[in-house]
Amino acid sequence: MPANKGHSFFGWLGRQVGFVKKAVQTDVTKTPKVVYRDRKTEELPHPEQPNMKLRRTTIDEAIVHPKEKI
Repeated sequence: MPANKGHSFFGWLGRQVGFVKKAVQTDVTKTPKVVYRDRKTEELPHPEQPNMKLRRTTIDEAIVHPKEKI
């Protein structure tokens, strides 16, 4: 057995196949539900350069994740 098991091309290819297999089997219908969202945007002119505006955007969210069946 080689000392660098998994570091060869076939090791890399096996990992890629595993990633794709897991992605295909993952249930994407269990998306979290957003129960609250508040988006605020503040915009002010720059003190030294009046033609430039400073903008701050804040997003507050409350998310409920669905319960998983065991």
